[in-house]
Amino acid sequence: MNSAQRIWPEGEQFTKTVALQTNTGPLDVEITFTVPPFEAVVETWQNKDPEKSYPLFRQFLVDWDQEQKLTDTVLMMYLRAYEGASEAIFDVWATHMKEYISANNQAYSQASGAIN
Repeated sequence: MNSAQRIWPEGEQFTKTVALQTNTGPLDVEITFTVPPFEAVVETWQNKDPEKSYPLFRQFLVDWDQEQKLTDTVLMMYLRAYEGASEAIFDVWATHMKEYISANNQAYSQASGAIN
């Protein structure tokens, strides 16, 4: 199997700009994301427990350009202060993953029947 092309790129990191709405207008934040295990994405999607929401959400983020190191305290402050911040951040991650999967779908759709 070609390790350069994976259906689910667990551990891969990428940086995207996210426009977070603040009280004074949009703030563009460069966020470095990671791709957690697929099971973690499913658990995040299915989660109904508010106590588990932040820890599940946090595993998608590596760093951002707002401070030396992305700390939980500052991130939680942003998420509480600016309505829709978590949705905006997760939407950018999800859009990237949809594009990644679509781009690699062609390579996997032509798999050989010799595997059987």
